[in-house]
Amino acid sequence: SQPYGALARINPYDPNPELPNNGGPNPAYNPLPAMVRYLNVGSIDFPFHPHGNNGRVVGRDGFPLLDAEGRDTSFEKFSVNVGPGQTWDVTFFWQDNEDYDPDTNPVPITIPNLQNMVFGMFFSGSPYLGNQGTKPVGDTGMTQCGEYYIIAHNHALFQLDSWGVPMTGPATFTRVDPPVPNACPQ
Repeated sequence: SQPYGALARINPYDPNPELPNNGGPNPAYNPLPAMVRYLNVGSIDFPFHPHGNNGRVVGRDGFPLLDAEGRDTSFEKFSVNVGPGQTWDVTFFWQDNEDYDPDTNPVPITIPNLQNMVFGMFFSGSPYLGNQGTKPVGDTGMTQCGEYYIIAHNHALFQLDSWGVPMTGPATFTRVDPPVPNACPQ
C-alpha cells in the first residue's frame, strides 16, 4: 500500500525492545532494515545512490548474493552501478544518530529567519523529525507529520533527465516517518 506504488516509507532504526527509563516495551522498536530494489529499464548503465547512507547489496536480478556453497556474499556500497535490464536489492536503515530535540538537544546552528529561507516541497518548517514548523503563507509543501524525505538518484547527473528535461530521470525518494507512535496518516 505504498502511495503511487514507489515511495518507500520507513521508520527510524531502533534496536532496543525495551524503553531505557522503565524497561517497558518500546513502541518504536524497529530492528530490521528497509529494502529497495533499483532497476534499470534503459539502455546504458547508471550509478544509483541514496543520499545520507550506504546500503548493503543483498541481491541481483531477484536472487540473493550467495557463493557456490550458499554463503552470504552481500557487501556494503554507496553507489550501485545498475546495468540495462538489471535489478539490485539493497538494504539500509535510517537512524537519528544525534537525537536532535528542540528542547533537550537543539540543532547546533542558528536557523535563519523565515523571510530568509527558501522552502522545498518536502520541508516541514522544522529540522526536527516529527515536528512541524512555521511556514510562509501560500506554502505548497507536502509534509504531513514532520517526516523526512531522502532522495536517491542516478549519480551521473547528465543522465538525470527525461526527453531533455533536467532532474526528471532515474530518481526516487524514501520517506522517513517519526518514531511510532506518531501522528502520520497511514
